[in-house]
Amino acid sequence: MEFIKKIEKFIGEVKFAVIIILIFAAYLTYGTFQESYHGAEYAGRHVYKSIPFMLLQFLMFLSIFTATLFRMPFKKRLYGFYTLHLGLLLLFIGSFVSYYAGIDSSITLEPNTPAQYVVSQEDELFFKTPLIEETIPLPAVYKATDINQTIGNIKIQTYLPYADETLEWKDSIKTSRYHSSTYQLFNDMLSEELTFSLHDKADFESSKSLGPLNIHYLPVGFAKCFKANQADHLIWDSLNQVCLENISFEEKTTPTGLKILRAKNSEQEEIFVPKLSPLPVYIDQDQKLKVKEISPLRLFSRNMFKDKPHLFLFGRSVSYFDQSDELWMTKELNQIIELPWMGFQVKLLTHHDKKYPILKPIPVTPIQDTNELIKGKQRAIKVSVQTKAGEKEFFVKRGTPLKPVIDGKEYYFSLRNQAHKLPYQITLDRFKMNVDPGTNKPASYESFVTVFDGGSSKHHIFMNNPLKYEGLTFYQSSYFQDPKTGQYGSILTVNYDPGRWLKYLGSLLLVLGSFYHFVLRRKIISLRKASL
Repeated sequence: MEFIKKIEKFIGEVKFAVIIILIFAAYLTYGTFQESYHGAEYAGRHVYKSIPFMLLQFLMFLSIFTATLFRMPFKKRLYGFYTLHLGLLLLFIGSFVSYYAGIDSSITLEPNTPAQYVVSQEDELFFKTPLIEETIPLPAVYKATDINQTIGNIKIQTYLPYADETLEWKDSIKTSRYHSSTYQLFNDMLSEELTFSLHDKADFESSKSLGPLNIHYLPVGFAKCFKANQADHLIWDSLNQVCLENISFEEKTTPTGLKILRAKNSEQEEIFVPKLSPLPVYIDQDQKLKVKEISPLRLFSRNMFKDKPHLFLFGRSVSYFDQSDELWMTKELNQIIELPWMGFQVKLLTHHDKKYPILKPIPVTPIQDTNELIKGKQRAIKVSVQTKAGEKEFFVKRGTPLKPVIDGKEYYFSLRNQAHKLPYQITLDRFKMNVDPGTNKPASYESFVTVFDGGSSKHHIFMNNPLKYEGLTFYQSSYFQDPKTGQYGSILTVNYDPGRWLKYLGSLLLVLGSFYHFVLRRKIISLRKASL
């Protein structure tokens, strides 16, 4: 009992309060640096929402509460002290209520499309198997964390909240027609490594655009088509991975302006309508053109690639149209090849016939520049599935759902933001943006929305004029432009702060208590002394 009293006395002393305040200030300084270099979200997870920081705030609350109890019963000369400390206690209580029950999310509004879900920064794993469907909330951690949770034949292993991706080559049982390659494309101003793959499990595509330059990665066998002739049209057999040779083309134009190509050699004859499809066509009983959907043949028209820079890569060889010589050039990539655009050169770094590339997430500490992450932008979670052949492991990345077929059955995995459904819908009617004179820099933006909740009501949201509805506050925070339609959408920050009134009241009491304790009380004492 005596020991407990000593602890209570120590907690209520000014010495203990000073120590806690100094540690708290050090934590805030550390958190500020973390936020500056690694981003606000990382600082929140690592510092402000960490257990040590929460414990520190609890000790501050305990110190203030104990110091107040030690000065009971009420004394008139300590009214300012009581008011000030009550304000501090209300601030702590309000902050805790906001942290525990508050909402800090966002909602994305596409033009004329009802939206009903707000999303938070926390992640969740959703998966669906032939037997179960589950949603697993993931912790708000700042480094790789083992989850080690098993549901059915699914084991959730490690969550990576901040990750970068490293290139890794996996063995393939498929034939060489599914080859993959890595190239270096460079000039005096730029150097970039480009990886392409034809494998369906690869994390890389078979085409890419670098400004005006379009790059196409094609099967190795296709290179023979480019080497053999300068014909404007080629026919590719995708089943046998060869080009049809000695093809003669007869071109006709119908009265309606439709171009028809009749391609034939000594073995077969096919009809193509380039505007309709790269597949061959036939005339049905109603004298209508129909596409041969199951045909392995494809018409490749090289005319369409002459006007703009197009680079064709076939594993160990390259082709392009040289406008100066008006010829298609095909070269082997056993050395550095100079290209006819902007001084570019290309070099083959790696080629694999029976391997395919994947991007494997590795945990990192995020780094931000101008409020955007330049490192650690990816999030992923390692998952394993118990199959008939054993355990199969893979990473699920945020924004890239997986649909693997395991033991002949379809599975679905998605790492996504946690979402909460609103009891009403919001539709963006119009988005307005003002720019600084003479620039394209946004000066302000506004959203005109309609809320559908039984009836409908229209609202205007802009800076310092949020929408307050059913306890939630919607602030205008950002916008985006749809690359396909060119229309603008709006992003609203959604906030619910049940502890706000406690924090406001605490701040008011803090000001009043400080003013009374340090100003009025001293004047009263001075006046009393002067009267004596």
